[in-house]
Amino acid sequence: MRSIALGDNTVHLVERGGIRLLVDTGPDFAGAWEALGDGLGGGTPDVVVATHGHHDHAGLGRRWREGGTPVWVGAADGPLTARPLLQSPAETSAMLAWAEGTGAPAATLGHVRERIESRRAAALRAAEAAEYPEDGVRWPTGLRYPPFEADRLIEGDTEVAGGEVLAAPGHTPGNVVLAVREEGWLFSGDQLLPNVDPLPAIQFVAEGEGLRRFPTLAHFAASLERLADGHFTRCFPGHGEPFDGAGEAITAALSRIERRCARVRDSLRATGPANVHGLCVRLYPRATERRFWQTASSVQGQLDLLASRNAAREQGGLWEAC
Repeated sequence: MRSIALGDNTVHLVERGGIRLLVDTGPDFAGAWEALGDGLGGGTPDVVVATHGHHDHAGLGRRWREGGTPVWVGAADGPLTARPLLQSPAETSAMLAWAEGTGAPAATLGHVRERIESRRAAALRAAEAAEYPEDGVRWPTGLRYPPFEADRLIEGDTEVAGGEVLAAPGHTPGNVVLAVREEGWLFSGDQLLPNVDPLPAIQFVAEGEGLRRFPTLAHFAASLERLADGHFTRCFPGHGEPFDGAGEAITAALSRIERRCARVRDSLRATGPANVHGLCVRLYPRATERRFWQTASSVQGQLDLLASRNAAREQGGLWEAC
């Protein structure tokens, strides 16, 4: 087992049963490919499993494939690797429609439009630019993300290299983790990180000829609950150093989610129905003013989780406790 730091990311090489498996492709910043080769000690993995399709976890996917190493991705994340995020006008429109549905004021919606257009432009630059973008913050340079078609789109759970690839949707629709149960190891990607909980994102998946919003936090919590039954003792995350006490970390993450959901539910019970923006203002007034998108995404995730438990429901744009 070998862990390799690449800027803000960590990839992990697992060698079992004569097979070398790399967890995550590595991010594509200037020098990352060379640093990854050094960290691997000159050998080449037999297969690369990307935990999810975000640019910092699957950015070197095309590079691996061009060198003859197959790359596997969760089936529902195939669209994330095959085309830049927000390239589809339908996806951009769906995000704007969601923001409008929160009840946010016009000035806030103007900032949201600017943010979405900025994200779309950055995704296209990362996909198409010959040079590395000059917007590196967490990595030595900005990241590129050339699109690629995965060699295998993983459906459900599967076995590989003496371990299991487990479906863990939530962080993305096709998010996966790797488990080596006899060692108590969990290779978590962004499903479990030290001292931080990934914010629920506003995401959409194809449904018929249109798009359906994916209830991120409801799936994320369900995946954590499933992993809690795995009795894992050591976690190898996609960011930061490996750490012991994986089971305790899963329990703590679920507890934090429960506390946030309880706060939303209690507000609905005590103060009455509200739209998403109104709840944000009630609960996080300063954050709503400064970081509306992140705050509203988080509150929407908590409402989705409550709705999945029949503890809240939405009617005509207003949410109420059940």
